[in-house]
Amino acid sequence: MTSPRTYSECKRVGIDITLESIPVVPAAHYFCGGVAVDEWGRSSIANLYAVGEVSCTGLHGANRLASTSLLEGLVWGTRAARDIESRFVSGPPPGIPTRADIPAWDESNLTQDSDPALIQGDMQTIQNIMWHYVGLVRSGDRLSRAIRELRHLQNEIETFYRKTKLSDGLIGLRNAVEVGLVIGQAARHNRQSRGCHYRVDSVDGGDRLL
Repeated sequence: MTSPRTYSECKRVGIDITLESIPVVPAAHYFCGGVAVDEWGRSSIANLYAVGEVSCTGLHGANRLASTSLLEGLVWGTRAARDIESRFVSGPPPGIPTRADIPAWDESNLTQDSDPALIQGDMQTIQNIMWHYVGLVRSGDRLSRAIRELRHLQNEIETFYRKTKLSDGLIGLRNAVEVGLVIGQAARHNRQSRGCHYRVDSVDGGDRLL
């Protein structure tokens, strides 16, 4: 049996579940337990906290790559917030700029408005690159190609960014290509199959997921 909501949502996107199966594809967890934190969510970098899937608390043992449980995210999110709040009671720590230290954004020389079509097109390109070359199954050749294409796209986006008025979409696009490059470079550096990272050309045989 299925719920009316499931039926209506599938119907809305053109899938009639009375005639065909619901298509299912695997999801890639790009950020998965990469940042080790302490019991307050603090990383080894001063003033940098990590909570949730990107963090690794070790609470569930060595086999748990990321802090993905809802309860763990809730507990560590609360603990990190409390720790941050306690440190900022008397103002920000030394070296942390305040709002008054940040100059007002000057876009007087920017004449172009951000083009939603360009932003959407570039974002789709990034998503395609990440899915096909930096997805669940990886190889050195795929990762190298992803990095080359992302670097080219990064240059195009940076040029666009420098002469265009800011928008949420433009900022998100610029961040997306930067993050894609970081993930691609880290994935190429890691030549072993460990956890969610599967290399068909792995130096340890590439025939298993741990």
